[in-house]
Amino acid sequence: MKPLNGERTHPLTPAALRVLADLCRAPIPRQEINPGIVDRLEREDLATVEDLPSPYRTRPGKVRHLVVTAAGRAAYQKHK
Repeated sequence: MKPLNGERTHPLTPAALRVLADLCRAPIPRQEINPGIVDRLEREDLATVEDLPSPYRTRPGKVRHLVVTAAGRAAYQKHK
């Protein structure tokens, strides 16, 4: 997907890198992450959204989680 405000993409912010580090440890429910960071990680194919079992007691079933990709792990290692 092409960015709305131009072709050039800035480097990942420190907040996005922290989320990427957390994703390298385990998937995180999508609603717990800033939507702008989710969009950025998905646009650059650093993470995907998958339905995984809910971590919440009051919400049985499946919840959408953000899961890191191989490219995401490589990007985190590069910035580490």
